Amino acid sequence: MDSSRNKQHSKAVPDDDSAEKRRRVGRSPAADGGGAAAAGGGSIGVGGAAAESQQQHEGGGSSLSAGLTAPMQHPQQQQQQHPVWFVCAHRGSDFLLRDVLRLSKTCNWASGLFGAPQLRQLLSQWTTDNELGTQAGLRRTANGQQLVTFDQQQMGVGDLLAALCVTEAGGWSEMSEAIELAGQCGNCQLPVSITAADLHQHPNKTAYLADPRVLAQLKMVGRHIDFGDGVTFQLFQHGITVRAIKDQDGFEIDIIPPLPPNHPYQQHRQPHDPPVRSRIDYSHQGWQPPLFARNFSSVSSYVKRIVLDHFRGTHQINRTYRMIDRHVDNSRLHTLLTQSPHTPVEGCTTTTSYLGPIGRNRSLVLTDASHSFVAWIRIDRFVDVRVDVCTTEPAVSVGGAFKVRFPVTTQLARAVLRDIISAMIFDQ
Repeated sequence: MDSSRNKQHSKAVPDDDSAEKRRRVGRSPAADGGGAAAAGGGSIGVGGAAAESQQQHEGGGSSLSAGLTAPMQHPQQQQQQHPVWFVCAHRGSDFLLRDVLRLSKTCNWASGLFGAPQLRQLLSQWTTDNELGTQAGLRRTANGQQLVTFDQQQMGVGDLLAALCVTEAGGWSEMSEAIELAGQCGNCQLPVSITAADLHQHPNKTAYLADPRVLAQLKMVGRHIDFGDGVTFQLFQHGITVRAIKDQDGFEIDIIPPLPPNHPYQQHRQPHDPPVRSRIDYSHQGWQPPLFARNFSSVSSYVKRIVLDHFRGTHQINRTYRMIDRHVDNSRLHTLLTQSPHTPVEGCTTTTSYLGPIGRNRSLVLTDASHSFVAWIRIDRFVDVRVDVCTTEPAVSVGGAFKVRFPVTTQLARAVLRDIISAMIFDQ
């Protein structure tokens, strides 16, 4: 299996000074002077500043976009674009939001350069440029598929600034994997288009940056993951209590639950995508919280698990399974279960992991949006390890062994499980 299908964890988009591989453009002396002045007086670019954060806490702005509009009070747009704008946007620049805000705030001559049309063009560069989109996690690395975009034609200046803030903060790779899986399972259309209403899920930029990054992103895109009957992956905030999917008792989720120091999810905890504890589950009987809670390795893993559970409960799944000693083939299954849950698995598009009171689970997704079906390997450890290969691939024959009826799924699974374990599952 081509290793290019591996999960790629993108880092946040680097700051202006450290992005060696990003395309640069020259600025006029006046523009540089404006940037320097802003640096001395405080900026409300993506990195933020203490003064701006304090203003946000004190009630400045009622939404993520409102806190960014103040510097953009500028005169009527001229009919012709300024030459500086041509340099900044029309030559493939990655001109940053912080630069836009500095210029518009500190330079009178630049105050009319950045209206809605210009901001839309800046935002379009992130969603149409393969390099920038992949770097921000808005595109899939392997095939360049667009996973997240913005409904920018319906956004005003404030919302466009907020969208640029969210985009330049970067780090969408984990959430994009969850969105891609939801798209495969029929729960959303790809790419997901973030609207102004989605941006308004956060009261201001300070609140957006205060949440773990993947949780902040889920608050915006969760309602686009549609389970039918008016149920989405929406989050409901009640003080310190957060509910997911339904605003009812039993649907609470605990972000960053208390875990002992030796717990694997504590040892491998990622601050931007922390563990989650939840009792929410979906079965053939519908949304019914189980008797016990499960600990999920991360917010994104939790989203993917719920999407898979719902898919399993609403579709005809064909499967084959075996109970296998976890130490077979140099402890291959034991390694898959105990390695960091964030470690990519060769041949898989994504993975999801949880620990319950009676065992642990890791599911390895084999397919992507290019396939017409969904297939995954489910590994459960109790005393021995149970390995299920699950698929919705259309059978190519009425009878026969699993490997005969579902040849593509079998081929994908063999690449992940390797020869010894594959022979135990498919050839016995």
